[in-house]
Amino acid sequence: LVDEEFDALEGFFNILEYGILVLLENVETYQLHLQRFLECKTEEFDFDMDGEKTPICYKEINTALRQWILPMFDKRMKALIYKPLCELRDLLVGPKNLIKKRLHKLLDYEVIEGKSKLSYEEQAVANAYKTINTLLLNELPRFNGLALQMIWSMLGTFSCLHRDLAADMEQLFQSFAQQLPHSSCHPKEFLEWVENAVLEGVRKLEILCQSVEETLNAPVVQPVSPSFQRRLKHLTDKHGSGKIFQVTNTVVGTRDFDLNLTKGDLVAIISETDTRGDKRRWLVDAGGKKGYVPSSKLIRYHQATEDPPPSPFLPVPGNMTGFRRHSCIPDPNVLHVTSQPLFQGVVEV
Repeated sequence: LVDEEFDALEGFFNILEYGILVLLENVETYQLHLQRFLECKTEEFDFDMDGEKTPICYKEINTALRQWILPMFDKRMKALIYKPLCELRDLLVGPKNLIKKRLHKLLDYEVIEGKSKLSYEEQAVANAYKTINTLLLNELPRFNGLALQMIWSMLGTFSCLHRDLAADMEQLFQSFAQQLPHSSCHPKEFLEWVENAVLEGVRKLEILCQSVEETLNAPVVQPVSPSFQRRLKHLTDKHGSGKIFQVTNTVVGTRDFDLNLTKGDLVAIISETDTRGDKRRWLVDAGGKKGYVPSSKLIRYHQATEDPPPSPFLPVPGNMTGFRRHSCIPDPNVLHVTSQPLFQGVVEV
């Protein structure tokens, strides 16, 4: 059965329900962000700027905001908006259940509606449907009107609360404004100063990030173990310095004749292809063990031929002049190996 009057009332009720739930969700999210802001006690940090007016004013302003103004604003929000919204949401349950019950009774009523004579049970079903339908037609418009009025009232209250908050913050800032630099500047000049200050801060931050990145990507100098020196000499004597490569990442064999190697191990290249001509697998000598290693995890071993500059902090013993250091840097040229290496450089990834 089509009842246009009831369908219009039910449709408006569903719109109100959706609006109330969305508004309540937004208010909860708003309060969550406000609480997170209040937890950031930036005024308690030591700026190492004792005696300067700007950080002192900032601490005073932020303390007043976090301890008095914003907590009072949050308390009023909960009392005047959040709590009434929760109560209004709970009030939706009754009409919603009654609308569902009417639908169930309507299905039963449609079966018997065309009959000329009804039994006692069928008459009871018809009376139940008509009673619920009449109740909803009389009461649902009043409920919808009051719910809509409450929503508009809470939205107006929300605006008033923000107006009061802005007034409190303006009064707070005016008490400190005369002590701050650029307080007498024209608004246009002040905005230009702020823009230039922000751009300068961004430039310094980019320089700092670049410096940190260069520091992190710099080779890490590590002492060379005696076993490393022995393997280097053995492979160099057997294959020549031009065939010496270093493992850049740990290698775990997955096929027959593959080797398991750790990062930094030295190997000598025997063949740059496997038996099937695959150039991605190289045959290497790992100082006694021979097998295949992915070429992507090998890099040519580079050993510097010049002495490093002396440290400005540590004295250099006289018997250290014969030592060298070497690093893992790709170089297509054939390099010469010194007889007494002291350091190796490993690039941390």
